[in-house]
Amino acid sequence: MPPALVAEMVRPHSSNSYLRCGLGFWMHLTQDVVQLEGYDAGVSFRSTHDPASGLTHTVISNTSDGAWPIARALNELLLDPSPSR
Repeated sequence: MPPALVAEMVRPHSSNSYLRCGLGFWMHLTQDVVQLEGYDAGVSFRSTHDPASGLTHTVISNTSDGAWPIARALNELLLDPSPSR
C-alpha cells in the first residue's frame, strides 16, 4: 500500500472526547497510536500499533465481548491510563 494512502487512512478526520477517527481506524487522542477493532456474533478483536515504540499488540476472542477487558488492560499497561473504548 502506498505510504501516502496509509497516511490518509490514519490521519484524524474527526474526534470525540477520548478518540480520534481515521478511515477505518481509531487513534489515541494525544498519541500517534492506531487501533483497528471489530466484532460480530461470537468474535471480537482489537489490534493496536504505537509507531513511536514499534509496539503492536492484538487481542482476538471467540466471544463477542471477550477481547475488550484484555484490550483495555493492555492499553492501560502499555500506553497510558486514559480511557479506551
